[in-house]
Amino acid sequence: MPDPAIRGLATAVPPYRHAQKDIYEQFIEPRLGPNRLARAAFMSAQIDYRYSVFGDGSFYDRRRTFAERNEAYMRHARPLGAQVISRCLEDASLTPGDIDDLIVVSCTGFDTPGLDLLLAADLGMRHDLRRTFIGAMGCYAAFPGLYRAASAVRARPGTRTLVLCIELGTLHFQDDPGTDNLLAMALFGDGAAAVLLDDGAARGPYLIDQRTFSDYQTLDHMAWHVGDEGFRLTLSSYVPNVLRAHAAGLVDALLAPHGLRRSEVRFWGLHPGGALILDYLERALDLDAEALRFSRRVLREYGNLSSATVLFVLDEMRRCGEPRPGDLAVLMAFGPGLTCESCLLRW
Repeated sequence: MPDPAIRGLATAVPPYRHAQKDIYEQFIEPRLGPNRLARAAFMSAQIDYRYSVFGDGSFYDRRRTFAERNEAYMRHARPLGAQVISRCLEDASLTPGDIDDLIVVSCTGFDTPGLDLLLAADLGMRHDLRRTFIGAMGCYAAFPGLYRAASAVRARPGTRTLVLCIELGTLHFQDDPGTDNLLAMALFGDGAAAVLLDDGAARGPYLIDQRTFSDYQTLDHMAWHVGDEGFRLTLSSYVPNVLRAHAAGLVDALLAPHGLRRSEVRFWGLHPGGALILDYLERALDLDAEALRFSRRVLREYGNLSSATVLFVLDEMRRCGEPRPGDLAVLMAFGPGLTCESCLLRW
């Protein structure tokens, strides 16, 4: 049985592009007042721009309830999701009616009927479409989406499965000077990515293998809790150290069954959860300065897009890295748990 392959890939962002400095001065400072810690967090994030569904900071002129934020999520996510799915289908030279399975991944909003059903109706997908929603997993959630898509392709020859990752993190900026909240506001942006898998793609890359690791002793180090006024981030300063401790073992376990070493991997797509995290992982995996150029470029141009980010990195890799047949890539992301996910790709 052939390995599942990525036949189509696309990314999309909302129309409003903000310089990092402007987000602080227009979205944050009017609410918190001058704050040296907040300004330092923003200016040291190694982010130049982020995208938002909001053109200015007026949404934050007063405290917003979770219901208000979630209503905004559904209103903005629906057209953005339709846009990126359409781009992905165009990239794959397919139509909405060609899709057998739709998997929607998001942790920044939800409703019932959900985006999976609403987008299927909006795009005219088949009535026998199989649908799945994956939520509450955070920045690594693209990987469970990819694994389930790959399982569907392996189980039913000829199946075409589309995974949508869509996150609107700027909806949940909080009126709170706490360190965790300042970090969230300094990092997260809005964006969506879609990837289409089947068993007959000539372009690739092919999904060869995957590995997961969850450290059950660090469940409280990274979390995303629901509050009356939206989601609130918990982010321990120990996260980079925890990731550094486990990254090499996870990657080696991914490569070893295939007789591979890290030096044989040409492309590295690590989730840019933050500049410091990329620095730690670069050292932990003994990578050269160029290895994480795609991850750093995505962080600089978009910020952290939660589950969609690693697919933005893969898109950069595919468009700018000029992969050749036989080239290997390792993708990795991490999030609440503390959970690390990884997969091995081959062109």
